Amino acid sequence: MLHPRTGIPSVRDVQPSAPRHAFPLRSLLLAAFLVPALAFAGVAWRDHQRLHQEAAESVDRTAAIAQEHALKVIETNALVLDRIEDSVRGLSWDEIAAREREVHEALRDLEARIEQISVLHLIRPDGRLAAISVVHPAPQVDLSGRGYFALHRNGERGLAFGDPIVGRTTGQVSFTMSRARIAPDGTFDGIILGSVLPDYFQGYWATLAAGADAHFGLVRADGTLLARLPPPPSLAIRLPQDGAFMQAIAGGARRGVIEVDPALDGVRRLVGFRRVGEQPLYVFYALSLDAVRAEWLGHLAVNGTLALLATLVLGGAALVAARRWRAEQSALAELARSHAELRAEIARREAAEEELRAAQRLEAVGRLTGGVAHDFNNLLTAILGSLQLLERHLERGAGGAAAAPLDARTRRLIGTARDAVERGSRLTASLLAFSRRQTLRAEPLDANALIGSMLPLLRRALGEAAELRLELSPGLPPCMADAAQLEAALLNLTINARDALPPEGGVVTLRTFRTDPTVPPGKGRVGIAVSDTGSGMSPEARARAFEPFFTTKPVGKGTGLGLSQVYGVVRQLGGEVSIESAPGQGTTVLMRLPETSPVAAAEPARTAAPAPAGGAAEARDGGADTGAAAANGRSVLVVEDDRAVRDMASETLREAGWRVTEAPDGRAALALIEAGERVDLLFTDVVMPGGISGVELAEAARRMRPDLAVLLASGYAGGAQPNGGGHPACPFPLLDKPYDRVALVAAAAAAFGAPEEAAALIAARSPVAARADATA
Repeated sequence: MLHPRTGIPSVRDVQPSAPRHAFPLRSLLLAAFLVPALAFAGVAWRDHQRLHQEAAESVDRTAAIAQEHALKVIETNALVLDRIEDSVRGLSWDEIAAREREVHEALRDLEARIEQISVLHLIRPDGRLAAISVVHPAPQVDLSGRGYFALHRNGERGLAFGDPIVGRTTGQVSFTMSRARIAPDGTFDGIILGSVLPDYFQGYWATLAAGADAHFGLVRADGTLLARLPPPPSLAIRLPQDGAFMQAIAGGARRGVIEVDPALDGVRRLVGFRRVGEQPLYVFYALSLDAVRAEWLGHLAVNGTLALLATLVLGGAALVAARRWRAEQSALAELARSHAELRAEIARREAAEEELRAAQRLEAVGRLTGGVAHDFNNLLTAILGSLQLLERHLERGAGGAAAAPLDARTRRLIGTARDAVERGSRLTASLLAFSRRQTLRAEPLDANALIGSMLPLLRRALGEAAELRLELSPGLPPCMADAAQLEAALLNLTINARDALPPEGGVVTLRTFRTDPTVPPGKGRVGIAVSDTGSGMSPEARARAFEPFFTTKPVGKGTGLGLSQVYGVVRQLGGEVSIESAPGQGTTVLMRLPETSPVAAAEPARTAAPAPAGGAAEARDGGADTGAAAANGRSVLVVEDDRAVRDMASETLREAGWRVTEAPDGRAALALIEAGERVDLLFTDVVMPGGISGVELAEAARRMRPDLAVLLASGYAGGAQPNGGGHPACPFPLLDKPYDRVALVAAAAAAFGAPEEAAALIAARSPVAARADATA
């Protein structure tokens, strides 16, 4: 019979077995050798695949960097040729000859400003040199025999790239980049040409080289090598047309990573190549596979040593086990001992199962209470304030005149309800997950710290099926960002990543890094990447991903504004955002934000004077009257979406002498202020419907009325913070919910600039309140 929970046979059914007279010693010893050997082979194969994949990715990334550089150089040179063409536009060759010195000086000045160009030429339609940047007058040479001349004369109107040559006038190795000059009637009218230095490319490639064995090159589509690092042994080098590289180009590939045969230097290499824009040029970066193999052999030696040790250990263990199993007479005694161990194991498993069930119940309760704690704080605020207003009403009498003191039973009942509110406040404070939000303009921000503060929210948004991984770069410089908007962007991207994962889950990775470590701190960009292992995006969807209202989710599952918001925020901050994705390969969204100097980030954020701490306690009689001096008939606008809380707060402030106007949300409040309603103090909840938060409302109101006093209230604050709430660096005083009558009136007095009245109110709190504060 099996145990109902563990599946282990019942102890009563376990009986000693007969002694074994044969033991498969040979099989056990064979397994002791085969298992480590197979494990070693598997690890070696996977390590080889991993190293090869990492090398391919590194080669592709480096080729992409080299492509961007080459494209910029070619575009710059093309602009130079355009500039020359513009300078002689409308001039005949006789006029150019008459102004040869002027043209020569213009070419010389252009050449001096462009580092990668050694010589600039103007060539007549018959091939004779009309002007040159390095010497005046121009030598009388005929260039009609050059390949580029025949190419342009036969109709090529785009850029042409000539073979590497040694210049007749400079003695430098260069290749030509030329463009035809077109007459008004559309016919060939000479050539504008620049000699490009391979040394310029080699100098930049040297900064990218991962080692002495790294190779870079710039290749024309016909296989002619225009530049290479290390420099080629001769000028006239053309790659074999039957090689893997040229075959890939002939097949129309614009980019790729391939293995090439040792055609040039006897070394088999991994080559990443990319086409340079729409030009007939390709850049490549080649890494020796011998380096990859050497690293793999190093790993192989370590793993082999470990496998050998494992084999020795397992073999010794097998021999020891065989000797023990030969002692058949000791089996009965051992079986009796195992019975007792089995009983203990069953008991331990039952206890562990019970603990697991209890932990799961607590986790479910935590999720439930975390979702309702904010609303519960609103209820507690309304209940507590109403109790206090009721007590004052009963003590003063219905007509406002002094009445007889409350009897002991009434006070006890009100005190019992008040104590229950205090206990509820402490309970919600212990269960509520803090949501730290701040509304700031762009300021120096530690991206790593911001992500760390969002981890509970991000994990909650992902759910249990998805794994969240962090790859945060240490020593990351601060970036210029708006914290609230960046939080929203990260949350949007995390939710998008979650929705892209399969039902069984996956991995979402947050990564921070400097996009260019060579740039001095404060001058580059901070990269924040959100990656997932989900379904990926098609090229068509990726091209439209940032368009407003475009979404790949089912109808009703998304608005299509998440990525649009991310794009707008990052661009407004002066940054960039991009997407890397392919079907079945996941998606990475990369935000690049401008860095700022560490000195600017060290300046403390602006904060407002702390507001009096809230607490669920009663005050002595006359507490609200003490705040009447601060009110003095002034007007307060109470903005709260919860009707009960709004009514309680308004009634409390009216009793304290304030003239109260109410609004259910931020838009209604702004409409009242814009209409000219008198408002001396704005008292608003932080989290409200309608698209305008309390902080945004306060900032908008301050812009209209700079002298307006502001007090915020939040049900998300859960403990004493430096500014009196749960929102670090909040620019306004903040009052935590649930708050009592004294805390509200005192906070209003302090926010309006009456600290003496606020101190008097706090001092007037009852012993019950003091005890509540002491234990909070």
